[in-house]
Amino acid sequence: MTLDELLQKLPKVVKIPNAREQIQKRNRELGNKVVVLDDDPTGCQTVSEVQLFLDWENMNIKNALEEDCFFILTNTRAYPEGEAIRINREIAQRLLWCATEREKVRLVSRSDSTLRGHFYAETVTLLDTLGPFDGVIVAPYFKEGGRLTVFDTHYLLSGREMIEVSKTEYSKDPVFGFQSAHLPTWIEEKSRGTWKKDKVVSISIEDIRVGGPEKVYSKLTDFDGFRPVVVNSLCDEDLEIFVLGLIEAERKRRRFLYRTAASFVKVRAGIPDRDLFIPPYGQRGLIVVGSYTRLTTIQVNDLLEKFGLKHIEIKIAPIFSNRNHDYAQEIARQIDYFLSCNESVVVFTERSYAFPESNPQEQLQKAQAVSSFLVNVVRNVKKKPDFFVAKGGITSYDLAKKALCARKAVVLGQIAPGVPVWKLDEDSKYPGLIYIVFPGNVGDKNTLSFIYNLFVNPRGYKT
Repeated sequence: MTLDELLQKLPKVVKIPNAREQIQKRNRELGNKVVVLDDDPTGCQTVSEVQLFLDWENMNIKNALEEDCFFILTNTRAYPEGEAIRINREIAQRLLWCATEREKVRLVSRSDSTLRGHFYAETVTLLDTLGPFDGVIVAPYFKEGGRLTVFDTHYLLSGREMIEVSKTEYSKDPVFGFQSAHLPTWIEEKSRGTWKKDKVVSISIEDIRVGGPEKVYSKLTDFDGFRPVVVNSLCDEDLEIFVLGLIEAERKRRRFLYRTAASFVKVRAGIPDRDLFIPPYGQRGLIVVGSYTRLTTIQVNDLLEKFGLKHIEIKIAPIFSNRNHDYAQEIARQIDYFLSCNESVVVFTERSYAFPESNPQEQLQKAQAVSSFLVNVVRNVKKKPDFFVAKGGITSYDLAKKALCARKAVVLGQIAPGVPVWKLDEDSKYPGLIYIVFPGNVGDKNTLSFIYNLFVNPRGYKT
């Protein structure tokens, strides 16, 4: 099925003028605070001028709740289920203690738009700790990455072709794999049969485009007991209509937890879209690649082919040997040398590595070991780059927090669709560093090259 064929079968898009402004106004009138627990650092890929906290253990949640919207980066997709449960419970308990009116905290459990993550374990933990709730909103739509939901089925848009996410590499993830892109079926699968597919409430494209916020409100208030709610969306306008109906349902004392991708955050908080971020000119960049998706490999190869950059390939075998510390220092010295020569440098893990003999738990542990090695490398780098690109969700979190010692950051915007730009706090290793968080599953062949070129080609760009 192509997107064009699909659109011919559906009602036309309905655009409500100034919808985001209306949502933001209603949030402030009602005292709503949008708090995002993000299971990797990429969920801020649709927002701007929002604070995010990497060091949630030491953050002042009470002060943070003065903001209309903020992120707490949990990085739980990098951890086993038990650790993910512990982190979500601890943060939820702290929110419970600090929020004077917990019913006004609108909690987003932000996760991957291709359905990977500890869906059931994390949502149940938050429901149990902060409940009671009437339902969990499931909205994996993510425009910037071409993730669309229609007929209760989640798709990846490739060109103009709609591909069910269950038929992509993401469904074969060794830790978070799944069988079905039909979201009610996926919910039953991931909840191990606890939440039955025939009990899932569906907010369809027709509900949104024909019925409007009133129909959404009706469907969100017309059931008893706890229900998962699937939101169908093909564009931001669909999500805006849904959120306007959701706010009215919540005003009438309905209470929902949100398990969503990044686009929902922007719309639920009423944050307007902005032009892409134009970076300052810088001639020395450090690009560290931990993601090993097929798309990432294509992007790295394109970058090296177009710019002929200095590059270092990290072999995997030495990471699991007794000389891994010396190997990390050796790579750090090479990086310092290239940076001291005003050269940008790309550091990437061996592209062919995988652990096919491992079970999911071992795969996760080995991936963590590789990420820890990258942290050790960057921690030993002495020269400050003019900009830093971290490729991969887990990679970007670990490098920012553990190698660069950032406790918080401000999201400046996006440098490419779905690719956020942070400014690191003054207490980090490199105060004020422009830090690019580049998800492994975002963009096309040219996106990494496009981003690099923005920094090194000053023509037409602000300094």
